[in-house]
Amino acid sequence: MSVIGIVCEFNPFHNGHKFLIDSVKKDGDIIVCVMSGNFVQRCEPAFFNKETRVKAALMNGADIVLELPFVYATASAEYFAENAVRILDSFGCDKLAFGTENADAEELNKTAEIMLSDAFNDRVKEILQNAISYPTARQTAFEEYGMNFDISTPNNILAVEYAKAIKKINSEMEILPVNRVGAGYNDMTAINGFASATHIRQLISDEENFAPYVPQNTYELYANDINNNNDINYNKYNLVTLSLLRIRAYEDVSNIAYMSEGLENRIVNAIRNNTNLDALYNDAKTKRFTHSRIRRAVLSMIFGITADDIEIPAPYCRLLGFNTEVSGKMGELVKQCKLPFIVNYADFEKLNSNIAKHIFEFECKSTDIYNLSLSKPKNCLKELTYQPVKI
Repeated sequence: MSVIGIVCEFNPFHNGHKFLIDSVKKDGDIIVCVMSGNFVQRCEPAFFNKETRVKAALMNGADIVLELPFVYATASAEYFAENAVRILDSFGCDKLAFGTENADAEELNKTAEIMLSDAFNDRVKEILQNAISYPTARQTAFEEYGMNFDISTPNNILAVEYAKAIKKINSEMEILPVNRVGAGYNDMTAINGFASATHIRQLISDEENFAPYVPQNTYELYANDINNNNDINYNKYNLVTLSLLRIRAYEDVSNIAYMSEGLENRIVNAIRNNTNLDALYNDAKTKRFTHSRIRRAVLSMIFGITADDIEIPAPYCRLLGFNTEVSGKMGELVKQCKLPFIVNYADFEKLNSNIAKHIFEFECKSTDIYNLSLSKPKNCLKELTYQPVKI
């Protein structure tokens, strides 16, 4: 029996995610997902709330769902992967499964070793002096090693970061890369019943049929949320966050995460000159500052995430949901968990850790903004009353 970890957003859960779980799960195995909460790595709110996405996962092969805290769920690939791996490792996972364009585990591990070396990172810093973006500098440095591996695609980027994280924290987890099937990460066309999450979100927004690309039980969950106005309204989110940003623009934001090299000035000017987030991102973008970095800097500015905050290793392991059939095994995993295990808010109070409470406060703030941005807004403080989903 293996305890197999999967890092996920499930935004939304679709046929490709079901394929990954089915590809690696054997009789007796436990699938443990560490999932982003109400915000995802694109630094925007998830289309459906985390409770709905947890249910979708548990109804389609996942056994236990843990939370990747907001600070790391919206972080750059390195912090995203490292803290997700840290949580899964602490919970006793012995394998880590993920979809990628290159499923050669040996090549992934070799790539990770190169990218962790001082020589590689020194070369990246040297190339960065030419005023190009970090991803371009990293790809250029990597190609000098003669490796035939594309580290620029979204899934390969994360695959390498997972392999790096395992080595960095001295975990004994084995990687289980699985070749992606069907549509690519951001493809807007479907292939053989597989569509990207991006495409599915667009179909939902355009009120077109997305049922063929998600499991039937999952479709019913999503349809119920849509019918009950329990889905995100990006126009509301746009107004809420721009209001906060206009206030923040009068404050010192130099210590905010991802702000450096004058980016803070570009973002403050863009805030004052634009009335929607996409225009703001485009206005602040340069050859050196990518869209991804700008999004992270802006989101960090909204919530006051500092450079020091993202350096804090994940301080707890929080349960979002579980399949009752594995209650016994989950109890064993909880007992040997290396991080404090959190089931409800009372556990934070008992923990008496200022660091854990600090990271959890960001979760509370982000959920309050998320709930205000729903088609039918909800009140504040919902995070304090969250109870794990049981299927």
